[in-house]
Amino acid sequence: MPADSYRDAQVGIRARLADLEQRLREREAEVTDAFWTSLDDHVRDRLADLREGLELATSASFSDLARAEALLAAYVDELDRLIAMLPALEEEWLEVPDDVPDPPLHDEDSRLIAETHGQEFVKSFRTAVRDRHRDAEIIIEKRRRSNANWSCLARFRDRNAPFALRATALANGNGGIGDVVMQLFTSVARATPALFVRHESLFAALGKAIGLKHEVEVGDASFDGLFLIQGSRQAVNRFLVPTVRSRLMTLARFDVPTLEVDPPSRIASLIWCFEPAATALDAAIGVLSFIRETQSEVCFRR
Repeated sequence: MPADSYRDAQVGIRARLADLEQRLREREAEVTDAFWTSLDDHVRDRLADLREGLELATSASFSDLARAEALLAAYVDELDRLIAMLPALEEEWLEVPDDVPDPPLHDEDSRLIAETHGQEFVKSFRTAVRDRHRDAEIIIEKRRRSNANWSCLARFRDRNAPFALRATALANGNGGIGDVVMQLFTSVARATPALFVRHESLFAALGKAIGLKHEVEVGDASFDGLFLIQGSRQAVNRFLVPTVRSRLMTLARFDVPTLEVDPPSRIASLIWCFEPAATALDAAIGVLSFIRETQSEVCFRR
């Protein structure tokens, strides 16, 4: 190939690469950081692979330049496609599901619970749920071992929100009931900020005292001393308002609960250990209702 023809080809492809890079920068400037974090891992990885064409665009090799052109053209096309979908995606992320999955069953314990204790547990569960929700659907789940890990499930609506409550009785080894694990789920929008609030263990408290922990605090000594908070300042300010903290402290009189807001699964949950009690259930419903009803925000395009 004559040298002039080679140089001409280089000039043409470099001009196209410059145009692709400009379009690439313009498209990237259109989207927010939230857009990038919203992408599935495989989509983000594919875009990263395509964007590597920028590194090849400085090569002296014509074959490298041709590959760079193909990669960057595919990258810009993919961004165009994703950006065109953003209005529908934002709407989807703001939608709050009208149903919620059941909390999972605990692993079965080989120790048995006596029939009389199991029936008392079922009765207390029915009473606690019916005190607030007379129309709740209540299911007594059968396990492989009929007297192991008695489990009750209730489905109901409160303030037009779906709830699923599971209570699982764990044996104490003497035919009686030791702990009762309570799990309450409701649905949230995908755009809801993530939050994880759990018991401040002795180890975590000691770590915080010597500066090893950097979790968010709310500025309430009694609450911060009892709970370890993991989440953004935005999530803490939005969800851990005084009324919610008060209800979590009410639950803590029974057992220090674990609160989790998990946007990818669109579930907010509370877990605590205590026999079914209407007061505890009322406080838990109040916490999750507030989180579900707090309006979410999302913006994928500048």
